Amino acid sequence: MTQIIVYTTQVCPKCNKLKEILKTHNIEYQESDMTSPDALTELRVNGVFSVTAPVLQVDNKFYTHEELFHGNAVKKEIIDELAEL
Repeated sequence: MTQIIVYTTQVCPKCNKLKEILKTHNIEYQESDMTSPDALTELRVNGVFSVTAPVLQVDNKFYTHEELFHGNAVKKEIIDELAEL
């Protein structure tokens, strides 16, 4: 089974958009507070140094907010990839 984690912050409109898309496609995910030391350590260990949420982890692949969004919309190729899971 694919492991999906959404690294978020408490105030994050883009996080909510991403989670909405995951729910729309019935994709189960875990949520992790990106401001917690454990989450920051996990991201750094995996080479992710972004401090802007959201960050999406799909198994061992990480997508930063720059890779996930075009403006305020989730990129179509990301939506398509998630829909195939």
